[in-house]
Amino acid sequence: MKHFLTNKTLPFWLFTISAILILTISQLVQDGVFMDGMLYISVSKNLADGLGTFWEPHFSKTVMSTFREQPPLYFGLLACFYKVFGTSMYVERLFCFICYFLTLLFIHKIWKSIFKTNIEISKHSWLPILFFATIPVCFWAYANHVEETVMTLFATMSVYYLCKAFFENEKIILNVILAGVCVFLSSLTKGIQGMFPIAAIFLFWLVKKDFTFKKNVMYSCVLVLTPIIIYVLLILSNNHILEVLKLYLENRLGNSFNSPERSSAGYRFEIIIRLFSELIPAMVILTIILFLGRKLSNIFFIKKQDLHKLLWFILVGLSGTLPLMITLEQRGFYLLTALPLFSVAFAIVGVNSISYITKKMDNTLKIFITLKWVAFILFIFSIAITVFKFDKFKRDKEMLADVYQLGKIIPKGEIISIPLEMASTWNFHTYMIRYNYISIDVSQNKNHYFAIEKKLPSTLVPSNYERFPIKTEYLDLYINKDTK
Repeated sequence: MKHFLTNKTLPFWLFTISAILILTISQLVQDGVFMDGMLYISVSKNLADGLGTFWEPHFSKTVMSTFREQPPLYFGLLACFYKVFGTSMYVERLFCFICYFLTLLFIHKIWKSIFKTNIEISKHSWLPILFFATIPVCFWAYANHVEETVMTLFATMSVYYLCKAFFENEKIILNVILAGVCVFLSSLTKGIQGMFPIAAIFLFWLVKKDFTFKKNVMYSCVLVLTPIIIYVLLILSNNHILEVLKLYLENRLGNSFNSPERSSAGYRFEIIIRLFSELIPAMVILTIILFLGRKLSNIFFIKKQDLHKLLWFILVGLSGTLPLMITLEQRGFYLLTALPLFSVAFAIVGVNSISYITKKMDNTLKIFITLKWVAFILFIFSIAITVFKFDKFKRDKEMLADVYQLGKIIPKGEIISIPLEMASTWNFHTYMIRYNYISIDVSQNKNHYFAIEKKLPSTLVPSNYERFPIKTEYLDLYINKDTK
């Protein structure tokens, strides 16, 4: 109790943890996942069940029998979790939580690294974590299991090892190699966009020039060559891997440039506008911090010796953002990988104000004691909210209820028909695979079962099907009279 009343950073940590619980964890423990996330989960579950291989995963019998939409590392890692912990939906939640926790941990470690010589500032590693936790697309992404959650972890780890190398000047070559290994893991999770940290050493030299241009070239070559060498060794060990990677590049990257159906943005700069909009909560928090700091003192917002840190994190963050403008396939969660870096940059701007405010706090002041108890109460409330949300639905409640019902009736591995009007109902496709391994067929094949949304006209049901007697909420199930 005494420590609680005297620790000046504790209330800020409690506020940060409360934000994490309310915004992310309380969503993560609920059922229902965005289509892309459930697609990746389904492929991973199939891999754990022995359907498909690491380099050639499998989605369903009728669609993407060989899944080439993304590189395979995410699926391999999650499949390992299923093999160890079982196939409950909470296993993928645990996997995503661990990725989130480790990302926050490496944000903390980055902060400690860049302020290693400033003990007072290094205490406030909660600040970049708070900025990251309050970015809307961040808590949405982790609640919906998109692959960027794993790619973000590896990219953040890569930046951490570069901080160890160049801010701490510690075992430079070894840390650059470790950063390169993390770049490889990031790229094996979701492709070329995961390789943006390879620009970080050149950008560091550009803003600080702590070493010669010759060393800049040497260190950059080590960073770039590390993932390349790993890929070469993999290909030499198995020629089939080269074919798999080529097919991925042709299928995924080729279609991103050439397929209008994949376009999700009206213009190329849309992703930059989205970046600024996602950072609005962080900007509001930062503005409040700077205002309070300015009111209480005449300190400058950021010290001169920290300007190169600020500029470096902004530039590395932009190196992970600006390339997304190359195509019109732009989605908000594509930004996730670079957002830890912008969070650190925001924190660099605001930390001196926070440090001044906390140093001036008197532990006996009533307002400070009140702040701590408010933080503690909010923390308890956030735990209660998370526990209350456990096992609830955040989306697709009626659809999931029927998916679980159908899994009790239709044998695993079955193919069922649906009308063409339901072809784009991808959540239904992915839920049926994840929970039942039942494939969906939109052709005119007369499969044993036929499912149709209740809101669609019954005239879409083929004449040789009769209603199956089961109580459902989202769809109706029919059985083929000729195959009884």
